[in-house]
Amino acid sequence: MIGFRKNTAGILLCLLVSLLLFSGCGGYRDIRVDSCRLERISPAGLKSVDAGLAVTVHNPVNEITVSGIAGTVYMDGKELGTFQAPEVTVPGRETSEVDVEIRASLSPSMNFMQIMSLASGFDPDRLSMDVSMKIRIRGGVKKKIDIKGVPVADFFSKVRYESI
Repeated sequence: MIGFRKNTAGILLCLLVSLLLFSGCGGYRDIRVDSCRLERISPAGLKSVDAGLAVTVHNPVNEITVSGIAGTVYMDGKELGTFQAPEVTVPGRETSEVDVEIRASLSPSMNFMQIMSLASGFDPDRLSMDVSMKIRIRGGVKKKIDIKGVPVADFFSKVRYESI
């Protein structure tokens, strides 16, 4: 379960980075994530965890709001669990630390022992995910993004393609 928790935090970071690389406007290509720290992780029942991330983002353009963040994580096509996050706002025209809270839940078909066995031989290249989110750029663009079955390693390019 520990491996799944850490991977879920990493997946959310990938999600946030991808959203911030939204390529609809030229200036948005200059947005970057400078660092990400796992601030806390705690159980939320028997099959869920809450995690808090501190993400340092350089955003030289308008404020960005990401909402409706939800997804499913798969390993070798088998559902590991789901994740969701409340709305995240990235301040515009500055470098700032953004707090990101996520809740990850194991799939009903998974149990603790299965997760522990997967964690011992964990390979991020075996992960894929379905993700949906809404992006709102202050002063203009609104976009809903739904991506299905994308390998975690290909997530960045897929979001850029889908968001054009």
